Amino acid sequence: MPQMSKVELYAAIRRDHRGGMSMRELERKYGVTWRTVRKALDSSWPEPRKKLPPRATTLARAEEPAKAG
Repeated sequence: MPQMSKVELYAAIRRDHRGGMSMRELERKYGVTWRTVRKALDSSWPEPRKKLPPRATTLARAEEPAKAG
């Protein structure tokens, strides 16, 4: 199965569910967990991705001990 965006996946899950497919059939067809199927049926849009705080670079982490001593 070709890779699809989460919005397309949610739309396909809702479309097939309206067509009469059970949650378990949807899990198998799309290779997702029951929670993903439930989220797709409950909401038309997926949750936005969480913003992660910026990480220090490897160079910055290597310089920290040198500055302390």
